[in-house]
Amino acid sequence: MRSLPFLLTLPLACAASPQVLLSAHTESKLKGGITPPDAVAQLILRNEPDDVAWLHECMTEKGFGKKATAKFFTAKALHLNGDGVTDYFVRPALRPYCQAFYGAHLFRYWFIIGHRMQGKTTYKIVFKNGGDEARILANVTNGYHDLALIGHTAAEAYTTTWRFNGKHYAQAGCIRQVMGDNGWTGDSPCPAIDDSSDSDEVTATPPDPSPPRSSTSPPSPLPAAGG
Repeated sequence: MRSLPFLLTLPLACAASPQVLLSAHTESKLKGGITPPDAVAQLILRNEPDDVAWLHECMTEKGFGKKATAKFFTAKALHLNGDGVTDYFVRPALRPYCQAFYGAHLFRYWFIIGHRMQGKTTYKIVFKNGGDEARILANVTNGYHDLALIGHTAAEAYTTTWRFNGKHYAQAGCIRQVMGDNGWTGDSPCPAIDDSSDSDEVTATPPDPSPPRSSTSPPSPLPAAGG
């Protein structure tokens, strides 16, 4: 696995930080991570067609067969909403590693919800992005957990919060910080994005100074996913 640059630690910038249930960083192993179901991995690949060829190159180079796609992802089974069906937070695996889903110091990630009908479970990407850190928060809006996304360079950082508006995740706030002699300082608001899309699936595009190319232990676990 290639060496990734040193990452700076960035706190969630707000007066009263919400409880963090899950936190995932570029270089950190996902706590409680599992190999996602093949159906989840295939859903991601259908949604990321530009990266399929690159992933297949990685699989060939590392001696994996065509059916080993899911091994290149790591997932956390959880309940993002309250319907009782298992959902997943998915990120690229650290081992085996494929740079198709990484940037200079960034990683891609997907929030996937499950639907069960007539005994069959299907999956849908409700939100995706890339950055230095992704957090699932304890706060719930319209039945879905709030999210906090973090992206930064050595000089500036952005923390965006996202809430479910009944149809999709929409940006609810954004704080910009700069690196000073004593660490990250300032909490100036940053420009909001256009969240007027009618699509149920949202790709976050916060004003990250270093957009993506392509864990710290949470204070308490997410509700156990029982399927």
